Amino acid sequence: MKKYSDIIKENQQENLDADILIIVDVQKVFNKFIPNGFEKKLNLYCKNFKEVIQIWDSNKTDKPSWKFDNQTDFIRKNYGTKFSNQLVRATDNLKKKYPNAKEGNIFKVKMNKNLIGGEYIVKIDNNHEWFYINNELQELYKELKGKKVIITGGADNECITDIYVSMRSFGINAKYNHDYIYSVQTSKQQSTMK
Repeated sequence: MKKYSDIIKENQQENLDADILIIVDVQKVFNKFIPNGFEKKLNLYCKNFKEVIQIWDSNKTDKPSWKFDNQTDFIRKNYGTKFSNQLVRATDNLKKKYPNAKEGNIFKVKMNKNLIGGEYIVKIDNNHEWFYINNELQELYKELKGKKVIITGGADNECITDIYVSMRSFGINAKYNHDYIYSVQTSKQQSTMK
């Protein structure tokens, strides 16, 4: 008979088997939250995947900071919706029209595609409240629909949650690997990864 702890380990490993790894917001602009050695440990983990896709935040920078092993693509995103007056108006209207919206609800909105592109906003229950799905993310989500992916990066309960919830909403079998997630609660001094 197997020990309960062995069954849990097997189930955890089974849940983390996938061909695609998604890395969210592992960027120099967030260095104060990323533990020492995190990028190196994550890069070693990348070698276990056939495909690595990095989703990076463009609110405070104009390019990703690193390219990881087996990385096939960089996908730009913005956190929240406050970077666009048009999106702020759209989410204000959604709040009024759908006051009981639940996390993961997808809303198709008419946007001026010349300004920002995309046409979906997802309800998120974190600091951001809403997450805008730009054209690049829409295309990625179409490609990944029905596939199993592992999500890493950060920050926990922040942007990584935006990606996780929106992926699940679009029919992607997304799973977290908590061994490779940083938090806005951590700092280089608090944690060193081995």
